[in-house]
Amino acid sequence: MHPTELTDLAALYASVFVHCWDSYAVQQSDGSYRRVHEPLSLQHLEAHLAGYVTLGTYLLTPDNTCSFAVFDDDQPGGLVRLAQLAAELEQHEGVRTLLEMSRRAGHLWVHLVEPTAADRVRAWLVPYALQLGCELYPKQDQLRSGPGSLIRLPLGIHRQTGRWYPFLTSDPATGQLVPVATTQQDCCQWVAHSLSRAAVSAHVHLQPAHPEPVMTPVEPVLVPPGRGAIRAWCQSQDIRQVIGRYVSLDHRGLGSCPFQGHHRHGDRRPSFQVFGGHDPHWYCYTWRRAGNLFDFFCEYYGLSVHEAWQRLQEGRLE
Repeated sequence: MHPTELTDLAALYASVFVHCWDSYAVQQSDGSYRRVHEPLSLQHLEAHLAGYVTLGTYLLTPDNTCSFAVFDDDQPGGLVRLAQLAAELEQHEGVRTLLEMSRRAGHLWVHLVEPTAADRVRAWLVPYALQLGCELYPKQDQLRSGPGSLIRLPLGIHRQTGRWYPFLTSDPATGQLVPVATTQQDCCQWVAHSLSRAAVSAHVHLQPAHPEPVMTPVEPVLVPPGRGAIRAWCQSQDIRQVIGRYVSLDHRGLGSCPFQGHHRHGDRRPSFQVFGGHDPHWYCYTWRRAGNLFDFFCEYYGLSVHEAWQRLQEGRLE
């Protein structure tokens, strides 16, 4: 593809799939993502479409709006269920969606006519996700700390499989799901031509289907920054009590790992454990990763050490 064509394609692609430009994430070889604390550019998207890197995009901006929502079904039969949901949304809501194949099953994209408050979008679409038994992105009504949830940008090379996944449509003759095109460029052109944007119904009530737990702020840092300050702060906290606000733990401190990006098929059997005592820490038996309470917040909110420390000093980490 000529460089000018790639630039034009990246601009067209961005108009459909990018809402948050402040930062982005890069997929690693194990399928997890690393946040990049710099603005996303068309050059980054060109590299993504060319297969040099695979990017993830954050759905929410600081004003707690999104331009699209995504249903994610990674269980067997997920593509068929998402296709049925697409038909239901078009029949009952007049909403046309985009069905994308993924490594395990599929994603169903719902694009909005304008940036819309995430709580309204979720109040509208969460009931469909609960009925289907799948995930809905964004996962948050509003940002607390960190960038919120992300979704893999379409048409890039998945680092674990080495392949890209097309958008799908129903073959009129057979009723089977088939790729809309055989190249990334043609897929992108099809998406731009077929894209339909929806508005959230005015009758949607802001009553979240799954109210988020009320979390009290973690105690602000009471020790000056410097050598050993993070360790001192961790020792001053009840690690089980604090992490228990984010993860449902049993009497042994066991629960489902909140870092789902490191679990290929989800944490179906609890693999995350929190230990108190003289060496308070958490450990994921699947990921084989351990850390203290400070590490937990860095991972949970996608923060750098500096960002997390600054927020602790200000008492803004909850």
